[in-house]
Amino acid sequence: MDKKFVQELLGDHSRNPRNHGELQSPDIEAEMTNPQCVGPTHPDGDRVRLQATLSDDETTVETVGFTGEGCTLSQAGASLLSEEMIGASVSEITEWDADYIEERVGMDLTPSRLHCAELILTAFRQALEEHTSSSSG
Repeated sequence: MDKKFVQELLGDHSRNPRNHGELQSPDIEAEMTNPQCVGPTHPDGDRVRLQATLSDDETTVETVGFTGEGCTLSQAGASLLSEEMIGASVSEITEWDADYIEERVGMDLTPSRLHCAELILTAFRQALEEHTSSSSG
């Protein structure tokens, strides 16, 4: 992707995040942090709190909401990936990898930048794990 386009895309998602906010009755939720990525607007690092509702059979994501603060990549990544999650199967989302994320954000990412971009995905996996263990226990 064109570098200017990528900057505009990430900037837009950071300034105008999609699916930002809290859900009334989420089926799953988790919060993840990245204390290594600090900056003037996020002195404690990146933070993303994900909430989602699932279909009745819990195979598909119906809605996603997130809140948080952090670097442009963590917040834009949360916005971009939250859009992709809606309507996707839970099993598909858990298989998303670095290549998938890099394709969505439009650039190759170093390991530390990938950690920023994938916070919402890490939170999704954690929320799902907690939900599964509490449902079966």
